[in-house]
Amino acid sequence: MNNKLLALAGAAGLGALAFACVAFGIGGGVDAAGDEAFRLSGTTLTAYLGTDTYVSIPDTVTEIGEEAFAGNETLTGVIIPDSVTVISYNAFQDCTALTGVTISDSVEKVGPGAFEGCTALATVEIGKNVSSWGSGVFVGCDSLAKVILDEDNRYLTYYNGAIYNGDMTMLYQVLPARAGENYVMPETVEDIDAYAFWNLQNVKNVMISDAVESVPKYSMTNMGSVENVVLLSETASVEERAFADNENLMQAAIPASVTDIDDTAFSGCPNVKIFTTRGTTAETYGNEHEIEVIYSAEYPTDFLDSNEDYEELPDLGDAQEDETDAVSSTTVTTVTTVTETETDVETDGDDVSGGSDDNAGGFANAQDYIHPLDAPESDDVIGKTVISSGKAVMLMNNHDGQVYGVPDGVTADVLTETQAAQKEQESSGGEESPEAVSSAETDVNISYDESNLEIAEYIPQRKYYQDKSLTEYEIDGSVQVIGRLAFAQSGLRKINIPEGVTRIEYGAFMSCSDLDSVTIADTVEYIGTKAFEGTAWLDGWKSGESTGDEDDFLIVGDGILLAYRGTAGHVQIPEGVKLIGSEAFKGHDEILDVDIPASVVRINAEAFRNCSSLTGLTGCEGLETVIRGAFYGTQLSESEFY
Repeated sequence: MNNKLLALAGAAGLGALAFACVAFGIGGGVDAAGDEAFRLSGTTLTAYLGTDTYVSIPDTVTEIGEEAFAGNETLTGVIIPDSVTVISYNAFQDCTALTGVTISDSVEKVGPGAFEGCTALATVEIGKNVSSWGSGVFVGCDSLAKVILDEDNRYLTYYNGAIYNGDMTMLYQVLPARAGENYVMPETVEDIDAYAFWNLQNVKNVMISDAVESVPKYSMTNMGSVENVVLLSETASVEERAFADNENLMQAAIPASVTDIDDTAFSGCPNVKIFTTRGTTAETYGNEHEIEVIYSAEYPTDFLDSNEDYEELPDLGDAQEDETDAVSSTTVTTVTTVTETETDVETDGDDVSGGSDDNAGGFANAQDYIHPLDAPESDDVIGKTVISSGKAVMLMNNHDGQVYGVPDGVTADVLTETQAAQKEQESSGGEESPEAVSSAETDVNISYDESNLEIAEYIPQRKYYQDKSLTEYEIDGSVQVIGRLAFAQSGLRKINIPEGVTRIEYGAFMSCSDLDSVTIADTVEYIGTKAFEGTAWLDGWKSGESTGDEDDFLIVGDGILLAYRGTAGHVQIPEGVKLIGSEAFKGHDEILDVDIPASVVRINAEAFRNCSSLTGLTGCEGLETVIRGAFYGTQLSESEFY
């Protein structure tokens, strides 16, 4: 593989060295041939249920399926064989320990969000034949500043911390850890992909190419550190939620050429000001939406592209002629290139100059958010298409009383797992109990402080990991917490979780393929993600026939809804459920709305993941906490709970 970028510096370089060791079998790599941890459908890898640190995918695999490794928190390195041609949607989503990956020359397609949320990912090599590139491939990869792209790849271009299509008319993504405070979009760029600027760590000022006629939906949402955005004089429109959920955005320079701005374009931007001239659409928009309008710019005058190891603009002479073949099947956006000459920007006679102030942060209130389906339409419109997680979803209002959004007046704390643990600790008087410690550890890989725990109160993480000889185990009555991966991939056939146990952590019994008998005492208040995934017990229950009543809900412990196997469009969760568990409804794209009883106080992360038709909730009177990511891939926004 010849590389366009020949070297990586600092931590990225060390990451490359570490990954190279994995590739050559150093450090515990796994020979995956015949490994029961791999679930295959033909030549598609549909799921990896193992917990090894380094994984070698079998060379019989041609496609890494949707979410095959999603949520795997132990994977630090993976070898993708030359047999693989497709890496599908969210294939490695939230693999938070993954530090490096080489996308081999055989790979032709990388799907949307393939590596989303891989927060430790710092080293990426992309082969020469990748021609189809999805939206948000590296969204949330907070450590990724650069990639290495094969110099023979005609379909992609890497330049100064961003990935473009072959002729740089489409910007796919500015990498989250890109160095430099200023990003000036190359003037070749015509389109911007969805989530292209998601959660930038360093960039404060962005200038859009004057070849961009419209700022597309969701293209500049959640921009992380970005404070100032400048649109140039050829831009004509700003689409739905184009700049939504930008806490740090202080100023948007909008020229007179912009004649159409969607009502939701700046939803969730509590500190933004609009810089424009008098008599413009932007001025009217600001006044109508209670956004301060200013007529003198407040951002730096030295608005040049900045990046460590600044690179020369690549030669695009032989870029792919038929770009339609090189674009992902999902909607993508085109990109522009930067010159080294200073760009003097004028907006209808006003100079672009000044400085930006620090902002106060915070989120918009729920009433500021307009659900896409609530936008007024003429009477003859019976359906519309909305974008959910980069996918277009066609919705028909084909029944009376369909609910969109959340009920009026419903609020909840939207927290990370760590924040939720801190909240629990504070409510318990600040004592660092085993429960509080383990909650913080559950999904963010924080270790237990075992020195403060009696061994009888806690089964340590990985205690019986991969112990195939262990077929029976009696849990001591004084145990309170079952640690992460404590019995994962063991030979257990049945387990009784007795009174006194309050928490079962991430992957505790994951991939115990022979485990077909499980009883869980009603003292259990929390069950972590994937705690029973890949067990015969849970798989057997899910494969059971739907009855259309409460038997479709697997409720265990102290009111924990662990799984759902129904097929209803309108779901009513039984009274008595207190916690909707992680992945309980995952992938049920038939669900339109859910009635949540007053007994439910918490919805865990991933609970409704990829329920793509879910547009609303009813009830929710007792809801207190929503863990971030609970509604990922649905048409509900976390901002609706503020």
